[in-house]
Amino acid sequence: MEKQLFIINEVRTNNFNDSQVADKIGTLWSEAKQYQQESRTFYGIYLDYESDFFGDYTLCVATDYQAFMGAKVMIIPQQKYHVFPVKNDVFTTWQEIWKLSLNRSYLFDYEEYLPDGSILIHIGLNT
Repeated sequence: MEKQLFIINEVRTNNFNDSQVADKIGTLWSEAKQYQQESRTFYGIYLDYESDFFGDYTLCVATDYQAFMGAKVMIIPQQKYHVFPVKNDVFTTWQEIWKLSLNRSYLFDYEEYLPDGSILIHIGLNT
């Protein structure tokens, strides 16, 4: 089943070569918080990878409901995903993922921020 998401905002960055990466991501999420609603899910979407996790990528913040008129619509692509529950914090979980030998597609990855406070990271895999 395809899931439709509504993009709130987005930024292009790089985890290793952009000295402003933390500020860009922090600002992105701060701006999105005005649309946060109780019992709704938020998404951090990673796409348009230049190469792999060392290259540039686009990060979008999205919701599963239309937060405002004119929001760009995106569909989560059908592909195999490995799901990682976040135990401590999101950045630490990403660092652990980067160390793994996964057959990543680098097509579409996403973080799912659930209403109960739990966070899941979905990593797109090649089949």
